[in-house]
Amino acid sequence: MSKPAYKRVLLKLGGESLLGNREYGIDPTAAHEVAIEIKSVHETGIQMAVVIGAGNIFRGLAGAANGIERSTADYMGMLATVMNSLALQDALEKLGVDTRLQTSLEMPAVAEPFIRRRALRHMHKGRVVILAAGTGDPYFTTDTGAALRALELNCDCLMKATAPRSQKIRNSLLYGCSQESFRSYGHLSLCLVHGQQTSYYGF
Repeated sequence: MSKPAYKRVLLKLGGESLLGNREYGIDPTAAHEVAIEIKSVHETGIQMAVVIGAGNIFRGLAGAANGIERSTADYMGMLATVMNSLALQDALEKLGVDTRLQTSLEMPAVAEPFIRRRALRHMHKGRVVILAAGTGDPYFTTDTGAALRALELNCDCLMKATAPRSQKIRNSLLYGCSQESFRSYGHLSLCLVHGQQTSYYGF
């Protein structure tokens, strides 16, 4: 097998990746399929962090549009990302993948708080680190949270997979993204501000 293109990556998943054939919520079969993809990449030795959105459960902007105060709606969305993260953690561990869940909002009964050095140690030890609750602040999307965490964790690549249940995750993370296969957004502006070379690809 060819050498993986990256050493450490952050994968941003849309919450819709857990919908399966449902219109709302979490389909355990879909979570299992996503977990299989992540496991296949992780087994190559790539260090992985994962951020998942909450579009399958609740979106802060949609809640605000329906009359919920914006900050409250955003916190509700953060809690929904924790639900998705727990489902993904469960699916991964059923496949034998050692994981750690960290959140930007403290909830010690279900997850560790996000601590950068601890997250790095987990990845060095071969664990998949799932990062929930975005940045922990309202008005910021989970995409922003993913970009921030990718920088903090010195990731080589931030990849956003809107519809990840395919070989695209495995092939792109193992062999690198190409213009032919993916729409490349180049380097994140946040990365450029900090002078880092974390590449961002979406498909």
